[in-house]
Amino acid sequence: MMLMPVIAAAGVLLGVAGFQQLSFLPDARWFLPLLPVLWWARRFPAALFPLALLAGFTWSHASALLHAPREIPPVFLKDTLTAEGVVLGLPDVNAHRTRFFFLADSLEMANRRLNGRWKLRLSWYREAPHLKPGERWRLPLRLKQAHGYRSPGAFDYEGWLYAQGVRYTGYVRGNQVLRLGKAGLSLDILRQELGKLIDRAESSEAAAAVLKALVTGDRSGLTREQKQLFSLTGTSHLMAISGLHIGLVSGLVYFLFRGFWCLLPGVCARWPAPVAAVFPAVLAGLAYAALAGFSVPARRALIMLVLVFLGVLYRRRVSSPAVLALALMLVLFLDPLAVNSAGFWLSFTAVAAIFWAARLGRKFSWLWLQFGIAAALAPVLVWQQLPVSPVGPLVNMLAIPLFSLLVVPMALGAVVLCLLMPDAGTGLLKAAGWLVDGFLAFLGKVATLVPDWPLLSLPVEVAIVLMLVSVLVAGLAWRWRPAWAGPAVLPGILAAVVWFQRMPAPVPGSFSFTLLDVGQGLSAVVRTARHLLVFDTGPSFPSGFNTGEAVLLPWLRLQGVAGVDVLMLSHGDTDHIGGTTGLLRGFPVSAILSGEPLSLPGKVISQCHAGQLWWWDGVRFEVLYPPAGTVQEGNNASCVLKVSSKGQSVLLTGDIEEAAEKWLLQHAGERLVSDLVIAAHHGSSSSSTPAFVRGVRARQVLYSAGRDNRWGFPRPEVVARWRAAGAREANTADGGTLEALLGVTERESVVVWSAQRRRYWHR
Repeated sequence: MMLMPVIAAAGVLLGVAGFQQLSFLPDARWFLPLLPVLWWARRFPAALFPLALLAGFTWSHASALLHAPREIPPVFLKDTLTAEGVVLGLPDVNAHRTRFFFLADSLEMANRRLNGRWKLRLSWYREAPHLKPGERWRLPLRLKQAHGYRSPGAFDYEGWLYAQGVRYTGYVRGNQVLRLGKAGLSLDILRQELGKLIDRAESSEAAAAVLKALVTGDRSGLTREQKQLFSLTGTSHLMAISGLHIGLVSGLVYFLFRGFWCLLPGVCARWPAPVAAVFPAVLAGLAYAALAGFSVPARRALIMLVLVFLGVLYRRRVSSPAVLALALMLVLFLDPLAVNSAGFWLSFTAVAAIFWAARLGRKFSWLWLQFGIAAALAPVLVWQQLPVSPVGPLVNMLAIPLFSLLVVPMALGAVVLCLLMPDAGTGLLKAAGWLVDGFLAFLGKVATLVPDWPLLSLPVEVAIVLMLVSVLVAGLAWRWRPAWAGPAVLPGILAAVVWFQRMPAPVPGSFSFTLLDVGQGLSAVVRTARHLLVFDTGPSFPSGFNTGEAVLLPWLRLQGVAGVDVLMLSHGDTDHIGGTTGLLRGFPVSAILSGEPLSLPGKVISQCHAGQLWWWDGVRFEVLYPPAGTVQEGNNASCVLKVSSKGQSVLLTGDIEEAAEKWLLQHAGERLVSDLVIAAHHGSSSSSTPAFVRGVRARQVLYSAGRDNRWGFPRPEVVARWRAAGAREANTADGGTLEALLGVTERESVVVWSAQRRRYWHR
């Protein structure tokens, strides 16, 4: 009987996860025939797993149909509209913009008005007022369909927004704004006021950001550098209201109230203290989970607490696997899309590892527990393309007691104390901030000692040996000590995940070409059997966000390569070099070439020029432009690179315009002829002149442009020229990252990544 919840949970999980892989959302006609099948199958207990699988799939389908965000007519996306609605949640504020969710109930444009409910993700860039959750506003907006970077390893921003109920993003345009109503009392107002309370304690900015994350669940104050530090040291789970903290608060309230109840003999005799303490403990856990916004780990912890306390109320022993299985099914029932988040898998895997390690650990149990959790999480982290920290277990041996026994109780106690004794509460917050500052300084020193651990660079031979040895050891353990079979198979699972996650290198004599989806910008990668060249790194933005970290680095890690051999920066425009700093922070680069004079701290940059030629693994690389001995500026300084092998080639043109194209036609001649060409300047009308299009004679033209970009790239006249020349076309704005393998087949073939990885929420 104990296995039945686990079997059912496994089936539900597989059904829910399977539905999320669909590339389109089936309509209700597909859903209805499944209901009688479920009703009929319930009579067969032996069919529990397939029945649970079908139930998970069916419930995900029903949930997707019921909760699909409402569409906005396309005409409302072409110009500024006026929306009325309320601010949702805590606004994310920095020096450049305020970002917030907005629940609009009316949209108006050109005397046409729509009523309904649309949850929007908005940015306010200029002179944004202090926004409060629940305030009602009338705002002039420019909206567009939500869209993220569709590239291997990149964060699925569109999917994340869909899970929040958002289909459209936009920004406040103009000054014709009006506050229509004040905010009332709400949980989000409380969270915002608690955040202000922490800011007034005058702790350091870094400590205040951590304390707000722990008290209110607001992580927006954490900088990118802080998040990277926590990830590198395996402490990210401590910097938010996690299941650990909810369990801590609920357990603390339980034992305190139980002790207090025991002091009342008359009442205790009629209602036992263990039972009486259940209700305040659950309420405390519920309140703390609410502050976290009921995140997936918070929901998991809260459901498990309720199940455990129900066992206390009914005086029954509760099976740990059964509790975890029931919690998993309830989390997926409340939100099937939770299965797409890394937090879901990490949270449940960590708790399962704790239960398993508790059965095995006899001596040094705390140390054994930390290494057990780290070993169990490693395959999940690699699968989710998150870093694995080799020092995480050792750091957490100190960090978990510090935060659980000191920082979190002090922070929560301080905000309560501030209501009664403000000076004492502020002092306690300062003390908590001092502890956080000391811990951050400690993490900074640890991070300098952490070795680079690129698991995806693990040789295939080593991965195969690990899998075989792991299976052998697990088989022997199952025979002699079954409880050890699970830990024994973990290295094999990790090796298998690494093997299947990594993209294979081309064979000698061929090369792969990848045009990454970086929005309105350019970044491309050429990979041979043992070498790799990066051509431009995409844009950066005032907030510090850049596609070098967000798109290029995740793609490179999936390749399992040790570094970049050549980084070629076509010229100095931000949409081409903005991601360079992010790339250099995360990946070693051997040589840098540029068309324009550039300066990077600690790096030697050479100028690219016509005549540069080298071979890698049977593949020819030739720079065709700019002319040697000249110093160019602007778009016409762009490096032009041709890569070819076995009669197939690709031409990368940067942002060259008519003058550079004319020079190339005169001096490069037939060397311009290529199978694939990247349209210069994203398809601008200042490039791709008729003579140049005829001279290249490309079979396929690729555009690197942002969806709905304000310049209208690629321009219609440019598209028409390439079509007239017989070139097929593909655009990163439509298909995401584009990939081609050349030198192995008679004709090149461009693979549109989004066609392979499309999900039903993508547009």
